[in-house]
Amino acid sequence: MLMLATPAQPCAFHGYQPKATLVQRLLEADTIVLARPSATNPFRFEIMQYLRGVQNVVPPPFLVDSTTRRLMRLTPRSQILFARSAETGDWHRLATVDSEFDPLLQDILQSLPKWRDNDPSRAIFFAKLLWHKSSRVREIALRELDLATYATLQSLELEVDPKRLRAGLDVLTEMDLRAIRILLLGFSAQDPELSRFLQLRVTQSAKNDGDMLGAYALSLVELDGQGAVHWLAEVHLNNRAYTYNTRSALVQAFAMHFQSGDVATRALISETLSALVLFDVDLAYIVTLQFGALAPEASNEDIDEMGEDDTLAALRFLALETQSD
Repeated sequence: MLMLATPAQPCAFHGYQPKATLVQRLLEADTIVLARPSATNPFRFEIMQYLRGVQNVVPPPFLVDSTTRRLMRLTPRSQILFARSAETGDWHRLATVDSEFDPLLQDILQSLPKWRDNDPSRAIFFAKLLWHKSSRVREIALRELDLATYATLQSLELEVDPKRLRAGLDVLTEMDLRAIRILLLGFSAQDPELSRFLQLRVTQSAKNDGDMLGAYALSLVELDGQGAVHWLAEVHLNNRAYTYNTRSALVQAFAMHFQSGDVATRALISETLSALVLFDVDLAYIVTLQFGALAPEASNEDIDEMGEDDTLAALRFLALETQSD
């Protein structure tokens, strides 16, 4: 249950470990190369170009599969991007580099030094590639944004295509990208039909303990603001028949918007939860876990010295934060 008290990033809703992205592999690498099937052995790779790191290393120890051999014959200038982990020495195959992908790769390589420190330009860079004409570039962009904090997503000037995002939600081979697609839906232009879609998905997930409930709730509040807070509280959060996990996901969505939302939405979340917990001990405990994690250490120490219990501490923090705004 302690893991519930970390409402900081979208991956809190995932229920899976996100795959290492292309940029992560490049940042962790001591050697980055481009390779093709060897002229002497078409089943083995031969390094054609060293992009970064140690030279004269042993080529990646992968067999060249039939699909790759066929692709290399059809596109003689294409190469395969590999990166070797500095920590483990393992090679990772990252992408096929052709004339379309090469300029993007060069931009990424030039930006790696500043991206080591989580520079905000990384998220901005990939946000601009969300609707690239290449499906593989779009997937790379989605995976990069999947690692961003929710506050970072809110700070981006995102151009969202809700139809494309919705079309990808139930693709079986891309289930690990559901969460980021759901979150991005919230940054669409206001649309009654999209609001109904998100409400339907929230309702279905709440009744079935769906693992994407928190993401759908978060997205709905981003799209519809205070109206969504009222709807979620009255229709779902107030339902004591729901499981602990379901109510936790809803409170977590509120906590994330309380942390990074606008003043009016923060105030409404504070008022709504403060009223609900007075008559619902179980909900009060969930609010304590989710919102207690947002309070600075000094405030917690002061509250503890006053002898207040955890629930009052969390609510007192909510009230103080709202007043300070």
